Amino acid sequence: MLKNENAIALVAAIDTAYNDPAVQAIPELTQLLVAALQKLDCVADHHQVAADLNRDLTVWSQAHTTGPAALNALYLETLKDGTGIDYHLPYQQRD
Repeated sequence: MLKNENAIALVAAIDTAYNDPAVQAIPELTQLLVAALQKLDCVADHHQVAADLNRDLTVWSQAHTTGPAALNALYLETLKDGTGIDYHLPYQQRD
């Protein structure tokens, strides 16, 4: 069970993004989010999970010029909780 406020906020952001219909329409994204949640269940270092998810979202965005708007809040949450991450939105929000 997560007790750290940052870890709880990360889980909430992942859950919100996962439940967004635009994200659900992209299996690759749902797989990334499920994997991150599973890591949070097994790994004590939520900072590392946030940094890994940030990297995964950045890699995904390199192959896509637009992304679901629900990813914005999640991406920003990974920046808050991860360590040593540059700030920028790697994709353009689609309407």
